[in-house]
Amino acid sequence: MSPCPPPRLPWQTGLTAYGSVHFGKSLLWAGEDALTLYILVRFLQIEPALAGSMFLASALWNAGCDGVFGVALLRWPLLQRILPALSMAAILAAGGGFAALPMLPEGNPLAAGALLVLFRTGFSLADLPHNGLTRRLALEHGDLGVARLRAIYSAAAALVVGCASLPVLLAEGVRSSSVILLIGAVGLVAVVCMLPLPSMLAREAVRERRERAAGEGSFIDPALVVFCAASAVGLAGLAAAGKAMLHLDLGGPELTAAVLLLLTCGRLAAVWFWSPVARSIGSRSALALAYGLSATFIPLVALLPQATPLPALVALGVMSLLGGGVAMLSWAVLSETIGGKGGQTPARYAAAFGLFTMSIKIALGLSGFAVGGWLASVGQSADIEPAAFWPLGVAIMAGCGLAAVLTRYMPGSAAPSAISPA
Repeated sequence: MSPCPPPRLPWQTGLTAYGSVHFGKSLLWAGEDALTLYILVRFLQIEPALAGSMFLASALWNAGCDGVFGVALLRWPLLQRILPALSMAAILAAGGGFAALPMLPEGNPLAAGALLVLFRTGFSLADLPHNGLTRRLALEHGDLGVARLRAIYSAAAALVVGCASLPVLLAEGVRSSSVILLIGAVGLVAVVCMLPLPSMLAREAVRERRERAAGEGSFIDPALVVFCAASAVGLAGLAAAGKAMLHLDLGGPELTAAVLLLLTCGRLAAVWFWSPVARSIGSRSALALAYGLSATFIPLVALLPQATPLPALVALGVMSLLGGGVAMLSWAVLSETIGGKGGQTPARYAAAFGLFTMSIKIALGLSGFAVGGWLASVGQSADIEPAAFWPLGVAIMAGCGLAAVLTRYMPGSAAPSAISPA
């Protein structure tokens, strides 16, 4: 007789635990994505082009870890038994790697690169199994419902990172003990929030052994491949735009320091703005629309007058609304695309998620590489006039435009889903 899973405990298996872990890993991801390039260039005094290359290399390593780990889960089911212990080690590695980066000595790219690899490896080994848990929740609450939950927790985490980044950015390259302690505190909170993951994975392993006997098909299909390609080019552009804003002269150091906070507020608003759009025209069509509007608007940042706060605030608000829509709708379209195949066990669901996270991590790495190259071409790393944004803006327009076309015409149905508004 197959073993029965232990009684369901909401904190260990439900939305609360899932959301807590997602909030914790989002703290690490938002902090790493937003501040790593800045810390490398301003705190550790690494050349912008080299820093961008390091950021890209670490992201490619992360993407490779996702792919290898996803395939390993499928080929060696016994890994499910050690996932709880492995995820605990991964959580500690990711949190420690994040907190330690600003403590490194200046001008030491080898140490910084090693720490980035530690963080990226730990993050991948915790992120992929957690994403695999999405399957069961999507069956209960709908694809858009879970995507909305992820978007709210991600935006809340980014809001925390945005608040924490204010003193970091206002320090203007000066490392103080308070800045180092603040980044360390973010890492500690992330680790604590992710602690439910091992027990969740232990319970899921029992269900996994029971469900494997039912049979399962390939986790890769043309729709998923096209969607991942669209996400790679589109998210690379959006991430590059966000990173570039930290280096522009938008109206004083206070406004520049508040960029992450302002972008996060817009991401929260995007959850309620884009949900009715997705219910009306379908998540995929809504995502294509968000990409298309991003391609149209973001290059116009180059037209902003230098050091004029009000137009900059409006531009940041629109950018955050579009970027937040892309972030939420991407997870909804992904869940629909994977779930549409049916019969997916958690391991195959995690592997399919791994293909997507590979694409977005490559995209985020490319964004850092692009911004590092742009900074090198401009010849400065702070207080850049918005007009110098044009070359990067045109590249972002091309990436988001291509993503809109690929998303709109990817294989499969783009009809609205029957999803409750709750």
